[in-house]
Amino acid sequence: METFKHFEQEGNTYKLKVQKGFFYTITIGCIAAIIAILLYSNSKGNVLFIAFFAFVAILGILRTTAVLTFDNQNREIARKRFYFSSPTHYHFDDFDHFLISKTKSTFITVGVQAIMVMRKGNKTKHLLLGQTVFTAKPLQRLTDEISVIMGLPQN
Repeated sequence: METFKHFEQEGNTYKLKVQKGFFYTITIGCIAAIIAILLYSNSKGNVLFIAFFAFVAILGILRTTAVLTFDNQNREIARKRFYFSSPTHYHFDDFDHFLISKTKSTFITVGVQAIMVMRKGNKTKHLLLGQTVFTAKPLQRLTDEISVIMGLPQN
């Protein structure tokens, strides 16, 4: 039995660990921005900026409740975006490919996303697996772990 860094195993079900540190950092940054606006700004647009940062902070907290599970027995992927949303189910056969997207600014990688591309019916769906800054190596390891879980051929 293999142990995975990015997954918690419960029988034949693998649950992706949420990047809580990333989303809590975003939330704390937004709260700090709200405090700075309240203390130092005299603009009439304060309410708009405070509402924007509060909205992003709430989304950051809600995003930590997301669940992505891989069920080997039923060969099914269940994705739940937020605590309040209902899960969306995909079959392993719906899988098309992985996509690792880098955002660069003046030769420096400032953002990397790992996406799982699914084709369900005639529609293409993108499942966000993880995000990092500066390097894609952890996301490559994540996609390798998913390949092993799904039983995809290894390179």
